[in-house]
Amino acid sequence: MSEEKKPDIQLTSNVVIVNEKNEVLLTRYDPDDERWWIPGASLETYEHPDAAAARALADVGQSDKLAATMKHVESFRGRRGWHVMFNYIVATNSNAITGDSCWFPLTALPPTAHGEWERSVIATCSK
Repeated sequence: MSEEKKPDIQLTSNVVIVNEKNEVLLTRYDPDDERWWIPGASLETYEHPDAAAARALADVGQSDKLAATMKHVESFRGRRGWHVMFNYIVATNSNAITGDSCWFPLTALPPTAHGEWERSVIATCSK
């Protein structure tokens, strides 16, 4: 009996952060890349998705004490193995940001790193 290699599994908490102007906060991990991402953090070993969501909030200048509500979980095959995404919605009245992040109107999103995936997550979470 041959042993089949099991795929790598990536666990990620993503945060769709929406302000009172109905704008969403997106970030770039490379300032030379014109594509934007939903803020997120990979889970550490045995870390709860809520804790990773709090780290993702802090990474983009939002309070890690904001109420992040998990809206849905999705699972799919990606380029680097299997992905399990814990997607959260966060409402804020803070326009603070850090790093290469920016607020965008929900109706005018910029090019994103994964094409339509970010738009789909934003739409699902902000309903």
